[in-house]
Formats: sequence, structure tokens, C-alpha cells
Amino acid sequence: MTYPLENLNPERFQHFCQALVLRYFPKVQCFPVGQPDGGRDAVSYRIDDNDDRFMVFQVKFARNPFGEVDPHKWLLAIMEDELPKVKKLIEMGASNYLLLTNIPGTAHPKVGSIDLLNNLMAQALGIPAQCWWRDDIDRRLDDAWALKWAYPELMTGADFLRW
Repeated sequence: MTYPLENLNPERFQHFCQALVLRYFPKVQCFPVGQPDGGRDAVSYRIDDNDDRFMVFQVKFARNPFGEVDPHKWLLAIMEDELPKVKKLIEMGASNYLLLTNIPGTAHPKVGSIDLLNNLMAQALGIPAQCWWRDDIDRRLDDAWALKWAYPELMTGADFLRW
């Protein structure tokens, strides 16, 4: 099942992604929406030690990802533009990078958008980096009932039947 992520506007999608990330990374610091953030929508510091390294979370939202011919190409271009910001964050101590998007990835080995973006980030960044594409977000949302109730725009008929 895919969720109607486009029922959220870009700001609300960022809030939703921050809340989703908190389920997996409880030490996340969320930044306000609509302010210059230097390529980070949230970070997670290692509070339990004296290490200054941190994980960066960045959110990219497409208003109509299914209306574009190749929406994943848009995301690849956006990521290329973001690389200088991420490299500055690495100089400041970023040790991991996670990009979240409502764009559906393509799975073709070596030439699909998922492999292409993974390769781009691995070569350009030199730190562990991953993208949570639409399918990744959908699967993480399947059992996230508290998030569905907090963002009811995402609920589907099947959710109401199960409830």
C-alpha cells in the first residue's frame, strides 16, 4: 500500500518525516521549517559521550511525484545541488546522512534511481548515507498508528477498516 503523502504540504511533510525519524533515532533534534538550515532538517548528536559527531536528516518533498515523467531524476539533481552543503556539514562533524523523500525510487540494478543515488552519495560524501524513498517511508508507516492519527491526512480506507 502507498500512502497519500501529497495530502501533506512541504512543511507538514517535513514535520511528519521528523516524527517518523524520531521512532528510529530518539535523540533527534528537529529544526524549524522554512528557515535556512544549511542542508539539515534534523540532527542526532551522540549525547551519551563527548563526541561532536552527528547524523544529518534532510527532507525533500515533490508536490506531484506521480505527475512527472521521471521524478527520481529530479531528486538526483537536487542531491547533486545539496552535496556542497552536506560536505560542509561533514567538516563540522556529520558522520551519517539520511535523505527522506516522497519520490518513488526505481529498483533496476546499477541503473535504477536507488542504486544511482546510493552510488552518488557514497562517492561524493565518504560517510554512511542512505535515502528513505517513498516505499521506505510507506513500510515504516504501515504499523505507525500514533503517526497516522497525528497526521490523519495519511490514513487510507484500509486503515479505517482495521481501526
